[in-house]
Amino acid sequence: MQEKTILVTGATGFIGSRFCREALARGARVIGLSRNSRQAQKKLPGIEFIENLDALSPEESIDYVVNLAGEPLVAGRWNDRRKQLFRDSRIGTTQRLFEHFQKALVPPSVLVSGSAVGYYGPHQDEQLDEESTTRDCFASRLCLDWEQSASQFATLGTRICYLRTGIVLGRDGGALSRMLLPFKLGLGGRLGTGKQWMPWIHIDDEVAIIFHCLEEPGIQGGVNATAPNPVTNRQFTTALGSAVQRPAVFPMPEAVAILLFGEMAKELLLTGQRVYPRKLLESGYSFRFTELDEALGDIVGH
Repeated sequence: MQEKTILVTGATGFIGSRFCREALARGARVIGLSRNSRQAQKKLPGIEFIENLDALSPEESIDYVVNLAGEPLVAGRWNDRRKQLFRDSRIGTTQRLFEHFQKALVPPSVLVSGSAVGYYGPHQDEQLDEESTTRDCFASRLCLDWEQSASQFATLGTRICYLRTGIVLGRDGGALSRMLLPFKLGLGGRLGTGKQWMPWIHIDDEVAIIFHCLEEPGIQGGVNATAPNPVTNRQFTTALGSAVQRPAVFPMPEAVAILLFGEMAKELLLTGQRVYPRKLLESGYSFRFTELDEALGDIVGH
């Protein structure tokens, strides 16, 4: 990464902030796109922040783009306004990136653009690799359109990786931060039947995979950023209860989840995908955490 310049959207987010710090440590110059550059600078000193792509000159040489911007899908009940916000923050940002680099003298050599395992839609127990088909639902259409927007960079000669990420586990953010308190209080338990698959990944692997995609020339297209051993919701809740040394015996019935979270529960909580990271393994990536118990022990035990 020495002497490389990386433009990062979503730089202050859970994944983005970890990536930016690691990129700086590896000697890269990092430019972050943020709506509030002053606050972002306080959170991530050492990174150059801009609030608009117009602040970048067409002559500015950007080697890599890491596009992680996106309003969180699990922040609350979905409605038409929030769904549009999901689209604008992902597809709109990606479209503006493309329009900027259309005018740049030199396009980025690599784009790693966010996506999610929701790309595949619900598949029950079928194992899914990067060539698997999609099933129609809002989350799948969102990811398809997001990837399609990023695919325009191919016309500039940019190599593209669509990072189809699972549930990212780490301290101080992400899905686990919302789960820990009820589990520590002994109030955790499975959602619905607990049979739905939960493809997961440790934050250390998520960040390392982004670097792998940037630096490994043979990898492109959809990339499943998930550990090679997904678990069901029942297995996940049992493992998390064990990690915090509490029983996980308070299930949330499907009807209650739908009452509380509406469409979001149907698409993200009560269904899942049994995802396998074929491309990463075939390209030589070595996972730091392959088993959930080990990952949770590293995170919760610190």
